[in-house]
Amino acid sequence: MERPVQHPLQPDVPAHSLNREGPGEAARREARVGLYVHVPFCAVRCHYCHFSTAAFSGDAVERWFAGIEREADLRAPLADGVAFTSLFFGGGTPSALSSRHFRRLWDLLRARFTLAPDAEVTLEANPESAKDALLAAWREAGVNRLSFGAQSFEPSELRSLGRIHDEARPVEAVALARAHGFERLSLDLMYGYPGHTSAAFARTLARAGELGLEHVSAYCYIPEGVTPQGERALASGGPAVPDEAQAALYEQLSEAMEGMGLACYETSNFCRPDAESRHNLTYWLRRDYLALGPSAHACWRGERWGNRFATADWAAALERGEDPASERERSPEASTSDEIVMLGLRLSSGLRAADYAPSDWASVERRYGAAFAAAQEAGRLESVPGGWRIPRRHRFLADDTIAWLAARARG
Repeated sequence: MERPVQHPLQPDVPAHSLNREGPGEAARREARVGLYVHVPFCAVRCHYCHFSTAAFSGDAVERWFAGIEREADLRAPLADGVAFTSLFFGGGTPSALSSRHFRRLWDLLRARFTLAPDAEVTLEANPESAKDALLAAWREAGVNRLSFGAQSFEPSELRSLGRIHDEARPVEAVALARAHGFERLSLDLMYGYPGHTSAAFARTLARAGELGLEHVSAYCYIPEGVTPQGERALASGGPAVPDEAQAALYEQLSEAMEGMGLACYETSNFCRPDAESRHNLTYWLRRDYLALGPSAHACWRGERWGNRFATADWAAALERGEDPASERERSPEASTSDEIVMLGLRLSSGLRAADYAPSDWASVERRYGAAFAAAQEAGRLESVPGGWRIPRRHRFLADDTIAWLAARARG
């Protein structure tokens, strides 16, 4: 699953490599507004997963559809006159929906929301879900980008992670998607989980490199106490893999991505030129996005809200005629500045005034100006035209640097 906020590093890479840093100028300048739909259903919950999921059944799917329709009716007036530049089906497992169910969902959304003619439409899929009928339905509807969750190509690791596909299935899924005309494919990988080794990661990266992908997301494993694997890792008294080993694994990842022709544009994300996830750039550049479904979070016209986490709770609220949001706030100036810094510094090209409204950038400078100068003096930041970025050699410590800045901004 592609995620907007995670935790790895970007080590030193030769200055000539790929001649790219961060999103291209066209991607950064693009006016963008996103729509996210959370499909919670999973055949099996992976051992590391802490996202909102639900068991698949006919009754559960019908109740979810009713909830999506009610919430879409509730949110659609907010987007009157808006053409969404990206639509992202996440989960859960969106590919768990049958072709009939997906067409129904697509029609439901298109009846209430407008997509820009060149909108990016991404669907997250498990490799074992990639079948001819589904791929044809996705393509016919307008999905133009697929993100396959592989995590690893090592059989023992797949079993440990609770994945139900084998190591061959992602390769087959990519080939089948290409045969159906999908030109933008992404793969999710994971590293740093219990028992993960450099040798095993090298084999996974080599297999990924054979696929000719446009995009790879690679996430550093973080133990979560609410997951079986997280409980075991936390009970052991330490991280799944020591920080030094995680850093080495990321260095290995970065070198492999460069060899594949994929540049790092955000700490966890690598792509070919102009193949960034336009939807996730909406998050990182703090643009407006609406969201539907359990646990979905939205940021719209200066207001932020998050829906009830459990599918049953979210559906019940809508059945009672209530707004399903369980948390809502209008961001004060300080929070807006904090979010801009937290998200923008994850981009390899950094935090730049040109990407934000003048009033928002002025707030960032008021709150963070002294902290930026101190961070540069300490070697934690370097200046770029119109802004700041975290040096490559410190990318693994991006979260620490952002926390360091926030502490000084608060005084």
